[in-house]
Amino acid sequence: MMNNALIYIAAGAIFDTFGDLLMQNWVLNSNKTYFAGGMLFYVVGLSFLAYSFTFKNIVVASVLFLIVNVVLLSLVNWLVYDESLSYREMGGLCLGLMAIALFEFN
Repeated sequence: MMNNALIYIAAGAIFDTFGDLLMQNWVLNSNKTYFAGGMLFYVVGLSFLAYSFTFKNIVVASVLFLIVNVVLLSLVNWLVYDESLSYREMGGLCLGLMAIALFEFN
């Protein structure tokens, strides 16, 4: 059951990350197509999150979803947009990854 929840959470976070990137393009370009696409990806991503609630506690699933989304978004921003993180921000991401380990391997 735990693995199913993680699959749905990860899939939702991936869709949410694409939604974030489309919204970033909407802000930069004022193109409503980016906005519509971003909203569509958000709905799909949050649908995966909602379904993960059938396998995992709502609080734990939501925290895991958020951490995975932030880590993915940070990686994409670093690789695609060449945006770097400070040491403090990288430390925060590491704490988030440790939180995932604590939630899953308790």
